[in-house]
Amino acid sequence: MNDPRLDAWRTLATAASAPLREAAAEVEAAGVTPAALARLRKAHPGEAVPEALELAGARRRGSAKFPDPGRLLLDRAGVEQATSAVVATWKAARFGDEPVLDLCCGIGGDAMALAARGPCLGIDRDPVRAFMAAHNANIETIVSDVEDVPIDRPLVHLDPARRDESTGRRSWRTEDLVPGIEAIRRIVAEAGGAAIKLGPGLPMPPPVLHGDQSVSIIAESGRLVQAILWTGRLARSAAVEAVDLPSGRTIEGASAGLRSGSIELEGALIEFHPAVERAGLGPLVLRRDLGLEEPVVEPAAGLGLAVVDRASVDHAVAEGRDGWFRAMAIDAVVGPRPELVAEAIRATNDRPRQVVVRTRGGAVDADDWTRRFAALGGPEGAGMVEVHGLRLGRRTVAVVGRPITQSKS
Repeated sequence: MNDPRLDAWRTLATAASAPLREAAAEVEAAGVTPAALARLRKAHPGEAVPEALELAGARRRGSAKFPDPGRLLLDRAGVEQATSAVVATWKAARFGDEPVLDLCCGIGGDAMALAARGPCLGIDRDPVRAFMAAHNANIETIVSDVEDVPIDRPLVHLDPARRDESTGRRSWRTEDLVPGIEAIRRIVAEAGGAAIKLGPGLPMPPPVLHGDQSVSIIAESGRLVQAILWTGRLARSAAVEAVDLPSGRTIEGASAGLRSGSIELEGALIEFHPAVERAGLGPLVLRRDLGLEEPVVEPAAGLGLAVVDRASVDHAVAEGRDGWFRAMAIDAVVGPRPELVAEAIRATNDRPRQVVVRTRGGAVDADDWTRRFAALGGPEGAGMVEVHGLRLGRRTVAVVGRPITQSKS
């Protein structure tokens, strides 16, 4: 029996539906109102108006992920779940030019990049998504439950569901993946190599899916977006790597947390690149890029920040070894009262151009403080002042200082 949703999307993809697609895009861009919807239905009676509006909204949202969303077939949930072109291209490069089986291919975010470098077959249990992937990636797709598919290609990409589409809620628990962990283990055991796309909230250390596996934690434009568990011959020798995109920089090693304990807040406050922090590679960065051999203590458990001496930071920044961290010179540490923070900001050497407030774990109301301190900066000011609201055990403090950057000569 034909799926009515699939019939609608097939019709919408034809050249004959171009007037509807264009009209729906105009309505969606202006904001869908009952009157506009009624006019659209009257102008295009019996056509796939709901799907056309869905497509228009998804294409608009897809511009943040894809360079040419106007040619793609998309729906909103598919766009949210899809890998961006930048991440997909980076990931696909590890597969070389060998045939790949893309399981749970969705709208084809990964399949587009996989097909660009070699043969790719897509599998999805949703016929509409399989149709979209076939159109978007120009590949063959099969509608099937991935647990019933024989692994007949050497390499596999798998994007297990992490969202209940009936409620729209995400689940970060590996036990809630669909297909389940045991099915994933069976799939990766049959493949020569696999990439399992998971959320950046993947528990560390990750679940053991294969005897030979490694993990990539990926940040795109400074935001954590994905964790990839590689198995078989796609795995690296190092247990974990942090990836920065679009630059393509990587750093790999063994995941290890910072030691926590009581420490004086003086010198420089280190904030790690989000992929480094999530991957647990902060200690490696401190050793490799700042030359700190002794264990560095974070001022509170789970804070993810380090306090180090100023000289080591100045030296690393001057030599351009600050790609995996950013540092702030600590000028003052005060109680979490706006008037005390304002006084500390005024006490800095020069009036700042901007005051930026950051926090961890909601220790302070960063939005409120940003509004309060906006008047302390101005276009005639020099540089930036940062305020970090931190909770250290039972105590909350505001750390005030200026970013340490390479001086321009």
